[in-house]
Amino acid sequence: MLLVDGADITQIAENARYVSLWNNGPGTLTFEYAAGKGKMYPNGCTVTFSYEGSNVFYGWLFKTSQTRDKFKCTCYDQLRYLKAKNSILREVEPLDSFLNRVGATHGDRIRLGQVDSTEYPLPRYLFDNQTYLDMLYQSIQENLYGNGYQYTLRDNFGALDLRDTIDLRLPLIIGDKSLATDFEYVKSIDEDTYNHIKVAKDRKDLGTRYTYEAQDGASIAEWGKLTLYEKVTANYNEAQLAELAQLLLQIRDRETETLKVECLGDTRVMAGNGVRVVLKDTGIDLWAIVDTATHEFGSPYKMTLNLIFGRWPRWMQNSPS
Repeated sequence: MLLVDGADITQIAENARYVSLWNNGPGTLTFEYAAGKGKMYPNGCTVTFSYEGSNVFYGWLFKTSQTRDKFKCTCYDQLRYLKAKNSILREVEPLDSFLNRVGATHGDRIRLGQVDSTEYPLPRYLFDNQTYLDMLYQSIQENLYGNGYQYTLRDNFGALDLRDTIDLRLPLIIGDKSLATDFEYVKSIDEDTYNHIKVAKDRKDLGTRYTYEAQDGASIAEWGKLTLYEKVTANYNEAQLAELAQLLLQIRDRETETLKVECLGDTRVMAGNGVRVVLKDTGIDLWAIVDTATHEFGSPYKMTLNLIFGRWPRWMQNSPS
């Protein structure tokens, strides 16, 4: 069922498509309908979409284009409103506390849902003229660097959830004889692989710069030296900077492995979910995180999943045996 500004346009809507991104912006619903069967709805009106009894999208209309034959609509969930910029001082506080402050600061269309307790105290940091989304995504990354826990921020049918990503695994296998119709598997050291880490922080009061390094000699011998230079502006002490260099090496000193899978549709699958992937042709049998999920509600209902894996120690410790 597709409702736009309270009107049910399910019978006239065509080419409904829902895209969700993992910690990379709002979810997007697009659809179209014949110009002779409908009207142009006002931007900012509420849009909800459900499919075969499952809630898929809750958001607002942001753009409508019209031709002689069709209306085409683009809608976003509440994360779109967090693209506004502001300057905020994050105190020494955990990620969930900072999210609560951002939610309280920015408008009545931000409605928090399940917010997991994150506990780890993030360092004091001044976000200057940045979007709320960038503030939150940076804080999620800092939390990962601080204690190894990866969190997912996403809209869940009108509720803004912050979840430990490992808890978002679905009881779902994708691969041989299970939903998948085609795939493309890529292993790379070209984009996000580093075996030499340099972490630096300026001490303006002393006029100096502290630098900490971590490297993997065996990996350097195999791949050559791949250096990541990370300048830290948050209030880390020397011990934390040294620990950060080691953690970055642990996370980044690996090939990136990505998998694009064409599948039959399943409305449970959103960006941030974990799915088990079994593909005998590649030797893959492991848990992967959905980086992008594109659902196309045609006949048949299909989805395209971009999956990533192999970069998070907590996930690898819980891989299928």
